[in-house]
Amino acid sequence: MISSRATEPQSKAAGAAAAATQVDRMRAAVRKAVTVGLDFQRGKVDADTMAHAMTGAVQDFVAQEKAAGGDGTPRSAEARHLGEALMELNTCGSGFLAGRCGAD
Repeated sequence: MISSRATEPQSKAAGAAAAATQVDRMRAAVRKAVTVGLDFQRGKVDADTMAHAMTGAVQDFVAQEKAAGGDGTPRSAEARHLGEALMELNTCGSGFLAGRCGAD
């Protein structure tokens, strides 16, 4: 009989690598929105462009996550925190685009 303990370290390593990759994708999505946000604060882009950048960054992350076989479920504590930031980006951006935001 083969023990499952032999595969345990490999499973943990694969899980840690997947979590790191997920976090990298999440950070990239936040970075996209922040980059446009700096131009928005400087008056170089309008609010619609900012809102589209926010929602687009989240949509890009979701597509990448699905392509990697994930379902968006956070795989680490850091991913949970970044997931909250992505949710806020999506909520705020889509709310603005739907005319339900006090920032307009």
